[in-house]
Amino acid sequence: MCFQYEHQSQGVFLNDDMRVVQTAYNGVLSEQWEPIAPDTADVARYVLRMYDRGIVDAEKMTRLASLHFRYRLDMLRYG
Repeated sequence: MCFQYEHQSQGVFLNDDMRVVQTAYNGVLSEQWEPIAPDTADVARYVLRMYDRGIVDAEKMTRLASLHFRYRLDMLRYG
């Protein structure tokens, strides 16, 4: 069941939502990336997509996004 309040509309993030997304985004970008880092826009889109799919734990989101981008960068380097 979805509860919608007057001050909310679909697609609008609350402060807690933004905190989770921002924490995950910062966590991915703060890691040691060698020799190149993932594109910041790609990280933002990926984190938002994961949040939209129901992953709301910032630590879990950070780990999954980091794994995703490490795999992508390894494929670019070795593939």
